[in-house]
Amino acid sequence: MAFVGLVSDPRWEPPEGGWDPDGEHRRTWRVPWKTVVWVLIVIGLVVLVPIVGHAVGAFAGYLVLCVALAVGFWRFDRWCSRLYWRDVRDYQS
Repeated sequence: MAFVGLVSDPRWEPPEGGWDPDGEHRRTWRVPWKTVVWVLIVIGLVVLVPIVGHAVGAFAGYLVLCVALAVGFWRFDRWCSRLYWRDVRDYQS
């Protein structure tokens, strides 16, 4: 039977200034506005596909869909390129 309990590490020390029970140093939430705007642009283009398809023609709607997918994949690729992909392979003890 597995048992999970509290483990005491004698090397651990509390952060400087001690623990703040009032929560004065709470994390503030920031809205990633650039990401929200890009997602809205891609969703707007996808919503625009049937409108353009009926107004102009099926081929024009297809082109708008291709542009929406290209913009979405392009932004996803740019986001992935900023991430750190080496992970723990750089860790050396």
